[in-house]
Amino acid sequence: MAPFPVRNAKPEQAVPAGRMGYDLDAERLLLHTVQPVEALETLLTTGTLRPDPKLAEEAFADAYAWIYRMMAARLPTSGDGALWFWARTHRKHLVEACRHSRGQVLLTCRVPRDRVLLSHFDEWHLVLNKGLGMPRRPGESEDDAFARWEETYDEFDARLRATGMRDTPIREWPTDLRNEIEKSWECILDRGNYGPFECWQGTVHALNADEVLEAVRIT
Repeated sequence: MAPFPVRNAKPEQAVPAGRMGYDLDAERLLLHTVQPVEALETLLTTGTLRPDPKLAEEAFADAYAWIYRMMAARLPTSGDGALWFWARTHRKHLVEACRHSRGQVLLTCRVPRDRVLLSHFDEWHLVLNKGLGMPRRPGESEDDAFARWEETYDEFDARLRATGMRDTPIREWPTDLRNEIEKSWECILDRGNYGPFECWQGTVHALNADEVLEAVRIT
């Protein structure tokens, strides 16, 4: 017998109606993830799901390497790679993700907060695209924040171009520039830098079957 409910549903019924119930201050965080059906089988047979780092896109190797280091430094757990979850998103967004994931499985989980590294979903794309992290200052308009970011990035980019290594992987950049951009990314891990209704993702080293509330095979 499965240690959690398993059902089949269309994308619109895979996600319960109403408020999602996310609370980033809870002791156990409500998390959602869409996984291949093999992940469900692994949870049912072994009781634990661990990531396969080989599935990470090679084009974003530097970004993933950075988030793995942040997990190693900030979480009490260890492991290779990361499992990715929604820690706060909109129901419409989650339903849309299910529409693009027919044949896969939506897992609803509650995981102890200290085992989850939260990161800002939209700003994570700065990391993926080798951009500088620079949150808006209190009282700063969106236009002013962008102008400040653009000016700072242009200055950084000029220094990087001068090295002739702009198009090389970040791990090959001069140490000072590599450290500067990677340090700037840490802003996406701090909820205090953003408003109360932003979308957040979470990464963990492993998921245990007793942390799964429900599995839905998306039909």
